[in-house]
Amino acid sequence: MTEGRKDSILAVDFGSVNTRVFLFDVVDGEYALVANRRGKTSIEAPADDVGLGLTKILRDLSSATDRRFLDEAGELIKPEQSERVGIDCCITTASAGQPIKVVLIGLLPDKGIGSARRAIVPFYTDAVAEIHLEDGLSDMARLNRIVDSRPDLIFISGGTDGGARAAMSNMLELARQAIAAIQPGNRPTVLYAGNKDLAAGARERLGQLVEVMTAPNIRPTPHREAIEPAQAVLSRFYNEFRRRAGSSYQNIAAVSDTGILPSARSFELMTAFFARMLDAAVLSVDIGGAKSALSVALGEGRRSALRTDIGMAQSAAKTLELAGEEAIKAWLPFHPRKGELAGYAVKKSLRSVNKPLDMRERYIEFALLRAGIQLLLNDAIRSGDENASRIDLSRLGLIVVGGATLAGSGQGALDMMLLSDALPIKAVTQVMSDRHGALPALGALAPMNPSAVVQLLQRGVVEHVGSLIKATGRAAMGKVAMRISVEMASGEIVGREILVGDIWHLPLPAGSSADISLQTGRGIRVGDKRRMRLRLRGGRGGILFDARLSAMSAAESITERAVNMLRWFAAVTGEDQPVMIPESWLVAPDADDSLEAT
Repeated sequence: MTEGRKDSILAVDFGSVNTRVFLFDVVDGEYALVANRRGKTSIEAPADDVGLGLTKILRDLSSATDRRFLDEAGELIKPEQSERVGIDCCITTASAGQPIKVVLIGLLPDKGIGSARRAIVPFYTDAVAEIHLEDGLSDMARLNRIVDSRPDLIFISGGTDGGARAAMSNMLELARQAIAAIQPGNRPTVLYAGNKDLAAGARERLGQLVEVMTAPNIRPTPHREAIEPAQAVLSRFYNEFRRRAGSSYQNIAAVSDTGILPSARSFELMTAFFARMLDAAVLSVDIGGAKSALSVALGEGRRSALRTDIGMAQSAAKTLELAGEEAIKAWLPFHPRKGELAGYAVKKSLRSVNKPLDMRERYIEFALLRAGIQLLLNDAIRSGDENASRIDLSRLGLIVVGGATLAGSGQGALDMMLLSDALPIKAVTQVMSDRHGALPALGALAPMNPSAVVQLLQRGVVEHVGSLIKATGRAAMGKVAMRISVEMASGEIVGREILVGDIWHLPLPAGSSADISLQTGRGIRVGDKRRMRLRLRGGRGGILFDARLSAMSAAESITERAVNMLRWFAAVTGEDQPVMIPESWLVAPDADDSLEAT
């Protein structure tokens, strides 16, 4: 190993349930994923020490790689020594632990407060109170709300640079009074990111009582948002908060080259990395069992959502409640029995069912997944900020999926169809799968060693699933939507006419490519084009041509919807059997019909 160069990298992501560990190293001159393991996160009492679970995983990884990670005292060996002992660099991310309680103080709810709200999204926070000029509270009520919230952090924003100062000065005085009323050992840290002319005054006025961090104004002008510098400060605070919240992360932080970074923040940074690399809009979505994250990036524009009440297992019942049963029913090829949807969600929440037992439950699972993605997307883009217009979701160039329901399904074309249903795609979109759960690790590594991240991506750490080509427009069912000519690498030519209301899956193995010529029918476009030529890579999902247009919403009966959905399912899964619809699916349940005991 060249002196000063850090080749071997250990990346650890501490989740609420599982800890993931990745070993990256240089192989034949380029970085590769050498091995990865996961195990239970030991963050609950009585063993509230994430290091215990990590030690167990590292011992397993040591046996698999013939590399020694720990010394006789159980400490991580750094830097790497001869004969495969130790590692050069350790990066750590985490989503496990109690959320950070934050009070947001500003002037207007849709400007400074709105920007602060977006800034804290990837830091596992709980906004326990918002104080602003339009909150309808008296000064005494505001003071009491701050004190009663028992915050870990007070985030003060508001006022444009060079703008009026009186209102913000009053808010700073309110914050000072509230902090003074809190017992010294329980006082929060303060982050000031408002009118820069008041930054020095904020440090002087509040610094006598608590630690005050400052960042450039997150709203320097009425029409410009700049949250990235504040998020850099929040990353440092997150690390310190995790270290001082208990003994759990202290030893880990001591050997980490990055400190403890929030996994969702690294997830967001990796989405932005993809967007810069491809010069296209990129969306990453990870649907977990208890919590889910979504991030969208294009250029300097970013939008993210992190929810602890949306998921496909522990949070399934809450997801159903948030989406509403009607939203789920719209994606089912049958009439659900009374209580059936709630019963299935509750079973998922209690972890008594890990996977759907039959096709009926599988369709409920797919409907919950679509609803969860749409809830996250709505959360991410719900904003009055002008920067939201910079991200045209209809022109997504790449979607990266994570979570067992999508990334672990093994059926790439099916995953792409579900994404087509849940997202406003209108063009040609690549789909990749974070099957290892490596995005947080890569996002943490990117600022330190971007070339390593590029090499790891080229080596397939994040799997290329395939490409989705989606037609939009208006045309009668049965009319030609797309005429396709595909030249395979072997020279074979495959021709196909895809009718309105249909979907076609072209298998194309990983490592291969194909040249596509496409022409749409009248009134139909792919993106803004009627003709296009493109070369696409293969993957386990191949290429999916989606010409369903409005077939789902246009179905006039449950029978028509069921025929369509089962036909589409057969098309993307490669099932050749005739589409069979159980008669019971098409019978509307009586009002007093109840879910059978399971």
